[in-house]
Amino acid sequence: MTETSIQFLDNPTVLDLLINLSREEAVGLRRVVEQTFQEFSVGGERQYQPAPSFVNRPNGHTALFRPFTSNESVGTKIIAQSTPGPDGNKCDISGVIVLCDVKGTPTGILSSEEVTGYRTSMNAMVPFSWRKHVGKIVIFGSGMQALWHTRLILTLRGSEVKAITYVSSGKQRVDDLIAKVSAENEARWKSGCSFQFIDSTTSDFQQNIMTSLQSVDCIFCTTPSKKPLFPASYLAGRDGHRPFISAVGSWQSDMIEVHPELLQLAVAPNAGYNPITENEDGVILVDDREFGLAHCGELLQASIAAKDVVELGEIISLTAAQETNESTKKIEKTKHFISEGFVIYKSVGVSLTDLTVSNAILQLAKKKRG
Repeated sequence: MTETSIQFLDNPTVLDLLINLSREEAVGLRRVVEQTFQEFSVGGERQYQPAPSFVNRPNGHTALFRPFTSNESVGTKIIAQSTPGPDGNKCDISGVIVLCDVKGTPTGILSSEEVTGYRTSMNAMVPFSWRKHVGKIVIFGSGMQALWHTRLILTLRGSEVKAITYVSSGKQRVDDLIAKVSAENEARWKSGCSFQFIDSTTSDFQQNIMTSLQSVDCIFCTTPSKKPLFPASYLAGRDGHRPFISAVGSWQSDMIEVHPELLQLAVAPNAGYNPITENEDGVILVDDREFGLAHCGELLQASIAAKDVVELGEIISLTAAQETNESTKKIEKTKHFISEGFVIYKSVGVSLTDLTVSNAILQLAKKKRG
């Protein structure tokens, strides 16, 4: 195979490659994502990313076209969901990522499901990697994102994690998820983490989730919910260190996972530190400020202002900069806030990460083949 030959990686091949990465290799991919965020936010790449487009047909068939470009390559992700079956349920979403070099020569075709699951979860691992306390984790959801979040949490910080609790309405699905990650953990990461389940359909659900959240360090929301997953009061009255909250599941304006009151609490005066304005107000972290403020249910329903939103790429650029006498205090305050403060991260997806992560996967596949 020549350097210009096109590679095809189906979902099983991508899964086998990614799940067997060492911690060092996974950290390398996280750094690819971090560099992508920095290039998007402060490196000028935002202006070169075409807007995604959607097609929704009357028969229920939907399609997403998400193009992306860089100085070295171009590509697009095509996602489709077929017409609902006789029972009214939609089929699983599937698609491909097509990559070309700068000359337009095809370099790779990757089935999109595992790549997207990994890329989206790795996005959340960027701010997660900044956190000081990660012992107790709650994950809302039991699908692909919950699975890849768990795998990456254990790959990157498994020795520090004591317990992961899944919150879902599907007991059988969670049982299967726990069985899968338990077996994978025993074979690969060997974390001492325990796995637990809170059933959201039981009469004691509210009491159980309230109790669990009282001592949680990190909360990952991975559902397409159209109402908050838990009341703000379950966290608002906590003493001690505040948790990190990541929300990746809600991606349309009518979806919401994190209660608006929590977002307002996070940006209240003296709630944290804003590295852009350099005041003591808290901020919401996002990957794409413009898209988030225009389209995300959490930010819209909480009436979050642009000045209270900071992009991951801006944080990465600041903390990676050469410290000077003037910047040292700003960097120290930023690092303290993102590691121990009350931080909410709202992921909306940056298409450029599809390109950079997919290219990195192609390089890993080539390396593995020798």
